[in-house]
Amino acid sequence: MEKSLTKAFVTMKENKQVFKMTGYVKVCLFINVSDISIKLFSDKKFRKKYKAILYDSNQSRITLTEYLEKFSIKCIVLETSNITHLHKDIANEIVAARNKGIAVYDAHEFYEHVNRRIPLIRLKSNEYLVDDIFTIGQKQKKFNLKRFIDILVSVILLPIVVPLIIFGFILVKFTSHGSVLFSQERVGKNSKHFTIYKIRTMVSKHSGDFTTKNDLRINGVGKFLRLTKIDELPQLWNILVGDMSLIGPRPERPHFVKASNEENAMFDLRHLVKPGVTGWAQVNLPTATPKDNLEKLEYDLYYIKNSSTFFDILIILKTIKIVFTLNSN
Repeated sequence: MEKSLTKAFVTMKENKQVFKMTGYVKVCLFINVSDISIKLFSDKKFRKKYKAILYDSNQSRITLTEYLEKFSIKCIVLETSNITHLHKDIANEIVAARNKGIAVYDAHEFYEHVNRRIPLIRLKSNEYLVDDIFTIGQKQKKFNLKRFIDILVSVILLPIVVPLIIFGFILVKFTSHGSVLFSQERVGKNSKHFTIYKIRTMVSKHSGDFTTKNDLRINGVGKFLRLTKIDELPQLWNILVGDMSLIGPRPERPHFVKASNEENAMFDLRHLVKPGVTGWAQVNLPTATPKDNLEKLEYDLYYIKNSSTFFDILIILKTIKIVFTLNSN
C-alpha cells in the first residue's frame, strides 16, 4: 500500500488535475482501511460525492499534514475497528486538522453520514462487526410522545380515511370474489405477534410469498390500491389499538422473520419499536425486493437509533411524495 500511496502523492504533485471531476466532489482521507470503509467505497452515494485517499498510519512515511495540503482534504475518516492505537504525532496532526476546520469522522459514523443507514458487516458465517449496534433504541421515553402523536393524527385522519377505505372495499367487491378485508399475522414490538389489516389486493387463494413485478396474483384493482396506498389504510385501526405506529419498520410475517434472523443476527433489533405503516426503509427503497433485505435493515436500524419527531415528519413528507408520484412498494 505504501508504494501505491507514494505514487499517488507524486502523481498529484505532477498533475494537479488528477482529481478534477464533474460537479463538487469532497476529497476524504481515510486513515487505515477496514471492512466498513471497503463497503463504503462500493456505494453509489459515496462515489458520487466523495473521493477517497488512503493513509496507513503504521507504514506511511508521508506525514498526515502533507496529505491534507497536497490533496485539499475536506474530511478525515478514521478506521478504528482493526487498529486502536495511534502514534502521538498523528494524533496531534488530527487535532491540528480539526482546528483548521477539517471534519473528522469515525468510519462507522461516516458511513451513517453518507448513507443515512447503519453499516452491517458480516465477517464470517458466525461473526459480525459491531460498534454501538446493541445500544440503539434504549431511550424508550421518547416514544411516549410518539404514541400521543399516533393517536392524535389517527383521530384527525379518520374523516378522510374512512371514506377512502369504503371506496377501496367497493372497488374490490365489484371486481373480484372473496372478502374485501385482508388480515394476516405479523411480528410487532418485542417480537409479539398481532393481526394486521389491509384491503385485499390479491386473489383470495395464493402462496403468500413476496409480491413480484407484474405479479399475476394481484386482482383487477390491486395495483391501483397499492400505488395509492389505499390498501394500507385499515392499519389505522392497528395504530389506534397500539399494535403499530404511523412510522416504523414494516412488520413481517413470522416465518419471514425467522428466515431473516437466520440470515442476519441483527434482524430482531427491528422489533425494539412498534412497526409502522411507513418507515425510513420504505421511503428510501419504495420498490425493494427480498434481495434488498440487508439494506432495508440498515435503514430501519438507523431510524431506531435516530428516531425523533422531526425525523418522523421527514418520512411522512417523503411518503406523500411517493404516493403522489405513484412509486410502488
